[in-house]
Amino acid sequence: LQVEQQEHEDVLQWDFKDTFFNLTLKQVLFHSWLEKHCPGARFIFNGDDDVFVNTDNVIHFAMGTQGTEEQHLMVGQLFIDNPPVRIQQSKYFVPTQLINSKYYPPYCGGGGILMSGFTARVIARESHDVKLFPIDDVYLGMCLKKAGLLPASHAGIRTMGLGAPANANPFDPCYYRELLLVHRFMPYETAAMWQMLSARDSGAYLVAGGC
Repeated sequence: LQVEQQEHEDVLQWDFKDTFFNLTLKQVLFHSWLEKHCPGARFIFNGDDDVFVNTDNVIHFAMGTQGTEEQHLMVGQLFIDNPPVRIQQSKYFVPTQLINSKYYPPYCGGGGILMSGFTARVIARESHDVKLFPIDDVYLGMCLKKAGLLPASHAGIRTMGLGAPANANPFDPCYYRELLLVHRFMPYETAAMWQMLSARDSGAYLVAGGC
């Protein structure tokens, strides 16, 4: 971490415990920092550290969504009418004292989300009036709901895994050609997939039948 910060100055640190239930606090602080220090950012990608991101596809998609004027954008794996978990033994348990609603507002799974700078600034603004909620991706959905905005689904963002056929090789680069993100990658798997995709793009990777 020290080397990363020395070389790139891209590590942010706040004074709180980095725990699951503090992920929402991390989101709020980040959006506040972003609004202050990067007001001109056009797009923000928010993802877990165990996701594979096809950055070329993300950039191509993002640049095609906006016209001359920046617009609302939040895409990911969309959850609609997802109920709060009431089982106390669950990691995602939420008591009725925190939220009594039958369903959460629409939200994108926190494994990987792409949003516009416009939307990030909306979240920063609405977070002043939306109380912290322990499930961070749901909290972003709450902020959007308060602003009268909706998240959207993108088939290329797979926060629940690749979703390939059962008899398929889940690390076949052909499956990742059009995708933006796939969740649950080990660091060495991420590096290997990037190398395979880069080789494919350069013409060095060939598969029978093509991909």
